[in-house]
Amino acid sequence: MRRQRKARLWVAIEAAPERRDPPTVQTAARLRRDVIATLLARRRLLPRHAAAAEEIRTVHEAVGRGMFPTAQLVSGPAAGRGRRNAHDFLDRMSARERAAWERRYLPWTRALAGELAGALPGTRWLQLVIDIVVDNATLRETERRYRLRHGAALPWLRRGLESYGLEG
Repeated sequence: MRRQRKARLWVAIEAAPERRDPPTVQTAARLRRDVIATLLARRRLLPRHAAAAEEIRTVHEAVGRGMFPTAQLVSGPAAGRGRRNAHDFLDRMSARERAAWERRYLPWTRALAGELAGALPGTRWLQLVIDIVVDNATLRETERRYRLRHGAALPWLRRGLESYGLEG
């Protein structure tokens, strides 16, 4: 009986027309556009910059994927491997994400982590780029946060994305 009820429920859910209400005016006003996509559309970034930013986001998300508790039990091939277990973030990465992490992301973060942006104390170049690319901070917000002059964040972002190492 239970199985039949569940099956009927799924049939009803799949058959129901998808109805989406548009956002209210207030919600639409609060929505934030993707900074990288906006800069690309305005031709302030090149497509190779946007590709690097997308890979940085992907790898950054993959690294942080297993950092918080989940309701699911993680099982799979990681369960029986030596010292590693399913809680290791490397085991949660796809082969593509892991290759990007090892070949480009790690060397890039090591190079940028020690560099100062604008020669201001405490303004790490890596964090400036991560704030814009991953956290979607606007250029103005970034300039205010790091006390950079107006217009200084974009060149730092471009150079940071160019140093990422994607070809093309």
